[in-house]
Amino acid sequence: MKKLIACWMIGMALLSLAACSAKTPATGTEAAAPTAAVTENGTEATATGTRDRNAVYEVETREIWCENNGNRIYGIAYIPVSKTETAFPLVIHAHGMGSNHRAGVGFAERYAEKGFAAYTFDFPGGSRPGNENKSDGDPLKNSAVTEASDLQAVLDTALTWDFVDTRHVFLEGGSMGGLIATMVGLDNPDRVKGMILQYPALYMPQAVTANYKSKDEVPETLSFGDDYTLGGVFARDLFDVDVISRLGDYPGKVTIIQGSEDNLVSASSIEEASHLFRNAEFHLIEGAGHGFDGEHQEKAVQYGLDFLFANT
Repeated sequence: MKKLIACWMIGMALLSLAACSAKTPATGTEAAAPTAAVTENGTEATATGTRDRNAVYEVETREIWCENNGNRIYGIAYIPVSKTETAFPLVIHAHGMGSNHRAGVGFAERYAEKGFAAYTFDFPGGSRPGNENKSDGDPLKNSAVTEASDLQAVLDTALTWDFVDTRHVFLEGGSMGGLIATMVGLDNPDRVKGMILQYPALYMPQAVTANYKSKDEVPETLSFGDDYTLGGVFARDLFDVDVISRLGDYPGKVTIIQGSEDNLVSASSIEEASHLFRNAEFHLIEGAGHGFDGEHQEKAVQYGLDFLFANT
């Protein structure tokens, strides 16, 4: 997998050229007009920009398990506490390759404090050794396709939770989690209001499959460093994944947050890909790498909150 990741990095730079030459739909940097939503009493209310930016909520946490393909999926919900509201917009966070639910905690806590429920979970088999994963699942059976199925199951389950405003459900993901969030968002245009993509690995399928002439050439295991082994299914499944050609089909709003010094996901390739969406914003955080912390995470949180306030 060292070879795999190296080729992914090179592929990101090369594939930026493909993004440049792709047909670009109407610019995604212009704000769309507010849409109307029907309230419980039957009246119409503007569904964009109506929440109070100055409100600060106490936050309740709940351990909530989902299930998919026989695997139990562990996650934590962060829920605003209010005397007047019972249902809140929801952000579902998909962590990156080898990480776990803690990757989304810093965002979930801040979103909930401002009135947006959030849920962050462990992908079954989606964590490297040393990153505790409480979900069932085997890393040798993990792939983008299995993770998209898991996120789909989480989305389906979340739409039944009593604290969720089902009109305003958003997907958020970092790195490979950004690819997975995009896959599921594209498949659920009527259920996913928008997406927050952090340094998304949108070109991972093309970069990884470029190493092999066919699925048959993929070995049974792929090594990532000295302690992380994935099954060949990780690469084989990517032959069937292509989000780039479908980005223009998504009708919702998208915000993309990218670090200028990312050495895994090329900032230029992702900026170009942002133009393929119908309505996307691209935010470059100067000096940030592949992952945000400190002041870079604070900027990413603020971009996320600006997006949520503008679209609820």
